[in-house]
Amino acid sequence: MSDQELLRKAAAGGQDDEAARRLGRSDWLATAVQIFLSEGIEAVRITRLADALSVTRGSFYWHFKDRDDLLDGLIAFWSQKNTAAILSAIEGAGTLLDGILAIFDAWIDPGRFDPRLDQAMRDWARRSDAVRSAVAEADDIRVRAIEALFARFGYGSPEAFIRARIFYFTQIGYYALSLEEPLAQRLSYLEAYYETFTGVPMDSEAAAAYRSKHLGSPDP
Repeated sequence: MSDQELLRKAAAGGQDDEAARRLGRSDWLATAVQIFLSEGIEAVRITRLADALSVTRGSFYWHFKDRDDLLDGLIAFWSQKNTAAILSAIEGAGTLLDGILAIFDAWIDPGRFDPRLDQAMRDWARRSDAVRSAVAEADDIRVRAIEALFARFGYGSPEAFIRARIFYFTQIGYYALSLEEPLAQRLSYLEAYYETFTGVPMDSEAAAAYRSKHLGSPDP
């Protein structure tokens, strides 16, 4: 699902899709997301949005009950984008390797899992109990989904849960530390990461194919 479709879905919030589309509620939400990413949650104010959209402040109330209604839509967009990216990656994986690489695909592609959005939500969570709860719930859903992937392919309890936590927390920590590496460098560690996360060696042909897929050239 594209960001625009997700925005329309998140924006609907009590209205049917046709009403949301007609009233332009998703346009307000899209602008809120961009300001949230670039300036933080305190900048997501009705007047700021109206100025960005070149409309009157009163126009906001044609589409939202209040600022909290808008912020609920922002949270919904984040959940429908980032959490769904992980869940959809895992769904239907035929092997553990397929599932792990599908999650890697989602994390590599900001169009699917947006790390800036995830970090902005975590920054906001430091100042809001409600958002902290939403983030904690999302983390739990994601970890449990990865745990289920490990369990599906023979890992017992609590090993599947601990491996899922290590796998997930490693990536979230990567974002939190704002690490910057060329993709080629990250993928040069592919086999080591896979064996660390799963406890089994990665097939060399699968590793070569994965690097070729993302780097656009055969693995040396």
